Amino acid sequence: MKKSLCLILILMLTFCVLISALAEGNEIPEDRKETVTELDNDFESHFRNYSPKFWEAPCDHPGKIEKLEYTTSVYGSTLNQWANVYVPYGYDKTKQYNILYFFHGTNETQDSFIGDEKVKNAIDNMIDMGICDPFIMVCPTYYYDYETRATNHSVFVDEVRNDLMPAAETRYSTYAPSTDEAGFIASRGHRAYSGYSQGSSVCWAVTYRCMDYARYFVPMSGGSIRNYEPLKEAMKDNEYAKDAFFYICSGGKRDLAYDGVVELINAMIADDSFSFGTDPSVNNCYAAISKEIHQTLKGRFNLYNAFQDVLFR
Repeated sequence: MKKSLCLILILMLTFCVLISALAEGNEIPEDRKETVTELDNDFESHFRNYSPKFWEAPCDHPGKIEKLEYTTSVYGSTLNQWANVYVPYGYDKTKQYNILYFFHGTNETQDSFIGDEKVKNAIDNMIDMGICDPFIMVCPTYYYDYETRATNHSVFVDEVRNDLMPAAETRYSTYAPSTDEAGFIASRGHRAYSGYSQGSSVCWAVTYRCMDYARYFVPMSGGSIRNYEPLKEAMKDNEYAKDAFFYICSGGKRDLAYDGVVELINAMIADDSFSFGTDPSVNNCYAAISKEIHQTLKGRFNLYNAFQDVLFR
């Protein structure tokens, strides 16, 4: 009887060890068929389509969402603002982390992107599977009065530079040696700005004025030829523009931003100031074009591509 019991216990232990090993040995599935979009001068956009069943499933090592409160006076009176902050699993304040600032779409809030289960699971799994290093993501709002949807993109850039960034990077450990101009400039290679739709327009406004604070700019489904001249002007005589990367995203032809993004990226391809490709050591722009519709949550697919192509490389 004792021998039988011991044998059963051994078999159960072996089974548990096997299950544990299989669980820890998750393999990244092959991407679905790649989306290829032809651009001018024989250039192409290559967009990876991941398997949602794998990437959007709950992760064994999930990050957490924390609320960051701060104040700003850039609009005249002092306002209480807040942002959602994605903190990766195993966050250690003694370590340094890349940081991404993400701006939501029209009529949305700080919860609209990172508060979605599919988005968060995808980011958790991207980190867990080594697609990217653990990073911090800050999701603020550019509305200074949400009831009236009041916003001023230009002034919001001041809020980002003067209030949001110091608050976020004082509380969380990034590569910034200090949370002043010198510290943000010194750590710009570990910082990115992104946004979707109207958040992309905000991202462009930030891009024009913040090449000294970040290397990577990822506007999603919000851009047109109207951004071309302001970008060129912002790059003129700007020492930091030599080491900036513009990763421009769009959905497919059902995305209302598609035509504008394609027109913009073709103008950049034709301009010697830009080099199209995914090697940040020699290129400074790329277009990631999917077949998706216009919806902020689709930004998770863009991040999957951006991290593999250029982001924080």
